[in-house]
Amino acid sequence: MWPFSSNSFVQLNDLHDEYDYIVIGGGTAGCVLANRLSVNPEHSVLLIERGPAVDSWISRVPLFSASFGGSPLARKIQSVTDLVTGRPVDIYQGNGLGGTTLINSLFYTRGPAGQFDEWERNGAEGWGSKALLPYFIKSESVQYEASPRAHGTKGDFIRFCALLRLRLVIGEWSNRHNTGFFYSNFQHCADASEVLGFPHNPDVNDPDNIPVGWVRFPITRDANGHRISTARAFLSPGVLATRHANLHVCPNTIVERLVLEKEGDDLIARSVIVGPTDMKVGSEITKEVRIRGEVVLCAGAFGSPQVLLLSGIGPTEHLKEAGIPVLKDLPVGENLQDHFGVFSQYFSPLHESLLRIRHQPLYFILQFIEYLLYGTGALLAPVVQMGIFACTALLDDVRGVPSTSKHPDKNTIPDIEIMPLAYARGLVERDRSRGGFSYLTVLLTPESKGTVRLSSTDPRETPEIDLNYLSVPGDRERLRQGLRLSMRIAERLMESGNILEPAEAPKTDDDEALDAHIKDQACTTYHYSSTCAIGKVVGNDLKVKGTRNVRVADASVFPEIPAAHLQAPSVVVAEKCADMVLKAKD
Repeated sequence: MWPFSSNSFVQLNDLHDEYDYIVIGGGTAGCVLANRLSVNPEHSVLLIERGPAVDSWISRVPLFSASFGGSPLARKIQSVTDLVTGRPVDIYQGNGLGGTTLINSLFYTRGPAGQFDEWERNGAEGWGSKALLPYFIKSESVQYEASPRAHGTKGDFIRFCALLRLRLVIGEWSNRHNTGFFYSNFQHCADASEVLGFPHNPDVNDPDNIPVGWVRFPITRDANGHRISTARAFLSPGVLATRHANLHVCPNTIVERLVLEKEGDDLIARSVIVGPTDMKVGSEITKEVRIRGEVVLCAGAFGSPQVLLLSGIGPTEHLKEAGIPVLKDLPVGENLQDHFGVFSQYFSPLHESLLRIRHQPLYFILQFIEYLLYGTGALLAPVVQMGIFACTALLDDVRGVPSTSKHPDKNTIPDIEIMPLAYARGLVERDRSRGGFSYLTVLLTPESKGTVRLSSTDPRETPEIDLNYLSVPGDRERLRQGLRLSMRIAERLMESGNILEPAEAPKTDDDEALDAHIKDQACTTYHYSSTCAIGKVVGNDLKVKGTRNVRVADASVFPEIPAAHLQAPSVVVAEKCADMVLKAKD
């Protein structure tokens, strides 16, 4: 499955007794951190991943792999019953080396500079936009026309630097734009956005650009049309082969807990207890691995708090209820956030929809052949190619379009994202004669917060997750405004002669109709964050408060959820953490 030698990975029984650094979780951030910590051959590094190491051909094809519900590399868990929808939320996470970058939609968006600067003003020193920019650049190899001031670039800039004999480091992780719009309705949406007052932002990741307007999404895909997970980018066959002596990657393994000891006023992690992900009856094998230096949790917004809670770090009341001795009282598992989304769905001509792949077998065969021969076509998963970012504070309260008296600047923080999709579900999906087009309206900056709690002291059991969507009334009002804006965009397309027919879309834009639509069409966007937030659970150095050698480096540390898709900012957390860990050793 993985195109490496049999020596690329180690088994549980082959682990050394001690490592300098132990990274828990080989997902989006963990692969990056393992790479950076193991550059020095004198540092012994262990990366523990609960899922398998898989890099099959199918897992590289964007359309086949970008399927949260159908991918074998997706781990499904459920939240408690959500009060907005009246049903549990199906949660999918990447389950394998590379984490959710194995199954996500490939979008590389960093987040608005104004939000990072706001974090720094609120106490997260070192997490402002200027401090983070070098870390974004470090890992990135941008494959479209972009400013080298803001990006790790290739092409003419590299040739220019070579002529001047300038040494230039280019990151491992490529991102590029799709060539043109695969479906014409995307261009129609871009045109409608501009008419309504949303100009084109040519580079969503340039911090000097105004972050409100319509954008083309950069995607983490290589020149051959293959998905680039962080495993492929940062733990390539070459990396694992050359570092096998000091970098051990152990898949299908779980960390049960940290072994912590009190020393003075601090806790020190002495070792980790590890075991197989799937515990079979009669084979309950665990192993204790000592930590010479530091342990870093990269297990995500659910996994990282679960490990801390099982280790005795968390809210006192909850730990006592679970029967776990309290070593440190911290709000671990609180502050959970996600980008809450609502679909608005329309019938469209079949040729304007990815549903054509499903409804016309011959078309699928032709697209499959095109991908094999040229690396192009519908198998590149062009279901979403652009988005519209808006700030509701700058919208007209009545019409839901940009106000003529309020204007954004580069410090504006968008709180709504509207993603047109050449796809629809529900009623549209069941009609094989037509296609579907939809708008996913997403609340980017929710104030509502949920929780992650232990459901059991068994580390293999999934935690109890309460997403608590729209519990702050202002979130609902801003989401309504976003839905009104998506209605205006759809209306503009229909007025311009585009064939769109409402299927499951808001009937009117009054509050009652929008609330009914929210209840019916709400969904998660799989962007879980902030359960070990900076300032609350970890310090600005990402060390868990009250510990000397335990850090967290994944989406759980964001002070609040970034107004972006989370893979790019999660990698930056890993880059910055690696820098801090290595400097601390020096």
